[in-house]
Amino acid sequence: MTSIIASIKDLISSVFEVIFSTITTAFDAVFSVFHFLLSAVTSVFGQVVSTLEDTLGIAAGAAKFVASNIIGLTLIGIGIYAFLNYKSRQGQAVKVGNKKLN
Repeated sequence: MTSIIASIKDLISSVFEVIFSTITTAFDAVFSVFHFLLSAVTSVFGQVVSTLEDTLGIAAGAAKFVASNIIGLTLIGIGIYAFLNYKSRQGQAVKVGNKKLN
């Protein structure tokens, strides 16, 4: 009689184990899906931030280039203006191609 009771006890215990294992597996699957979605969204935002950082880095490099050459460009512009002003004060026509500028 004790073996029948022990067998029934083992059977009930096994049924509860199967139910608990099924519920645990279902929760783990749902958690894995949520974790995947969260990591995918985080990864997309990380890529967007990385792209923006790279774009701003390129823009900063271009701005540095222009800023470092602004003195040279300014001197060239002043020189051209002074030359054209000198030519016009001397009475010589300033020509571009076949057109007179003054």
